[in-house]
Amino acid sequence: MARKALVICNGEPPSRALARRFAATSDFIVAADGGANIGRRYGIRPDVIIGDLDSISGATKRRFSSSTLLHVARQDNTDLEKALDYLSALEFRNVTILAATGHRIDFTLGNLSSLWSYTSFLDLTVAGDGWWAVPVGRRKHVEARVGTTASLIPFGDCDGITLRGLRYPLADASMKVGEIGVSNVVRKSPFAVQVRRGHMLLIVFEDPLKAGKRRR
Repeated sequence: MARKALVICNGEPPSRALARRFAATSDFIVAADGGANIGRRYGIRPDVIIGDLDSISGATKRRFSSSTLLHVARQDNTDLEKALDYLSALEFRNVTILAATGHRIDFTLGNLSSLWSYTSFLDLTVAGDGWWAVPVGRRKHVEARVGTTASLIPFGDCDGITLRGLRYPLADASMKVGEIGVSNVVRKSPFAVQVRRGHMLLIVFEDPLKAGKRRR
């Protein structure tokens, strides 16, 4: 079984319970700069703290003095990207990202937009309380409880969109920027999503840990 990594970003923190449950089921934990402050607050020790280190507090540095602290000075990528670059070099495959959204809309959009740079070699899930999201490319079979809400948000023009097992199916459809597919409903599990060309984000509104168990 592939080793699982957890990245804690510096956005809106998830609940303590969710963060600690993900930490307990992860083989390796990376805090993206100020994400280490969330780790300290929740009693989660990261193996590595990485970023330009402009957000981590002195108290957090002292608390996690035994963690590896990596200062990456470059400013043309986000701290999340720095964390994913690091995990890619370690040949991790399964990565869950917490606290990547909220607080600042520019960081939220930046973090979500950067996912597709890594999808060819990382299996990425962004998660929060009551929801999880994955970038979709090739055909993906997704297990979720029947009746669960699922939404599709294109990050650019998308072609060859096929949806099966949802209330509103599609067959080889296209979506342009600004055309969104929100509030679809799971009719059959697993349901199928395929996007032949383009960057599409699938968001499923259910407990991400239950979903993780089904996807393993």
